[in-house]
Amino acid sequence: MFKRKLSALDYGKDYNPQDETQFRQMAVWLEDMKIRLYPIDGRQNLRDIQNPQWHETFSKYLQDLKFPYNNEMINDRIALSDWLMGTAIRFEYGDNVEKYKPISSNIINNQQKSNSVNQTGNPLEAIDYTSEEFKSGMVKLCELLQIPIKFNDTTAVLRAVSKIITTKLSKEAIDKNQIKEQGSGVDFSIEQMPLGFDTGDKIINEAAKILRLLYIQDLRTLQTKINETIVNVQSFVADPRTDSKLGQIGW
Repeated sequence: MFKRKLSALDYGKDYNPQDETQFRQMAVWLEDMKIRLYPIDGRQNLRDIQNPQWHETFSKYLQDLKFPYNNEMINDRIALSDWLMGTAIRFEYGDNVEKYKPISSNIINNQQKSNSVNQTGNPLEAIDYTSEEFKSGMVKLCELLQIPIKFNDTTAVLRAVSKIITTKLSKEAIDKNQIKEQGSGVDFSIEQMPLGFDTGDKIINEAAKILRLLYIQDLRTLQTKINETIVNVQSFVADPRTDSKLGQIGW
């Protein structure tokens, strides 16, 4: 959840805001390395994270930091972690303005480029594929299409969704299914299908038959597309149009 902010702050440890020890260690590290509100000798009570009175010390620290929320928010470790990290980033930037100025300029330039790209009218270019809203929508879509969810590889999930929609839910696929339902196909067992050779293993023989059937299906699909292309070409070649305006009488 806080991976980007912690990475920006060079915090090299794993962090779980619900773990009280990790939360206290993170708060002390931010004060020591980034915020530095107290002088070094004034941080001893805050550093003593095993002290039973640490909560009172931390509440006083938040007051000195001008924490803008009520006391109930102090118990919300997620919201508090987010605020502390944001404060630390603000202090870090204030201490190194000249260092981060070129980075800020690059970000602005990238945003301007992004806005110019989005003016092309392609809605997919405006999607934030890392946002929680996108992930929530993908979860619902995967559940609907019965696709395993793997958000560590969003590209693979999108390819799977595209494949399912193209092969099963497109108008062409639906029309083909309707034709198949209306046809008088004959069911047969794969064991009755001749393979043409024998591997000596029944399981491998059946796998080879399945591969052959899939190959035949691909050939039929290719032939259908070739026929459609020929028909489209013939519709232009075999039906010429005459423009009488180009005609000329006499010399």
